[in-house]
Amino acid sequence: MTDPIHPDPTRKRGYRYQFAAKHHGGGTAKDARWALNVSRVEEFTVFDEADDHDIFDDDGRCYGVLRNADGNLRDLGTWQQQVAEFPRANDGVPWHGYPIWAVNGLAPANRSGERVRPAKNVFQKMEQAGLISRRQRKRLYKGDHT
Repeated sequence: MTDPIHPDPTRKRGYRYQFAAKHHGGGTAKDARWALNVSRVEEFTVFDEADDHDIFDDDGRCYGVLRNADGNLRDLGTWQQQVAEFPRANDGVPWHGYPIWAVNGLAPANRSGERVRPAKNVFQKMEQAGLISRRQRKRLYKGDHT
């Protein structure tokens, strides 16, 4: 499995995005994976929207969500994660991402618990940007699915 790069950069900062095979079934059972029903177009859209709305934590990681037409959050990952993380990439290196939060009871220990939860201000930024509602922010921060 190869790691193709999306043909277009993000609209705001011009970041390149790579679809990491590791997070599409090419890694181990303990690696976070995108759900099969999340297309590459949708995966890139999560990243592009997060970049466009400045949803970054203090360490430069970017976070995003994907809503359906009704405003409900879609499950992004195989453990029902509804938030994706995009670790800060070095200059000139494409970004990549994976579903991170909140997880169901099937996630392994290295992919669950509060240590993998994004910072509180990430959820606040998502709400301020209109990506999630107040109710969704509260539920997600607690680790509940919306």
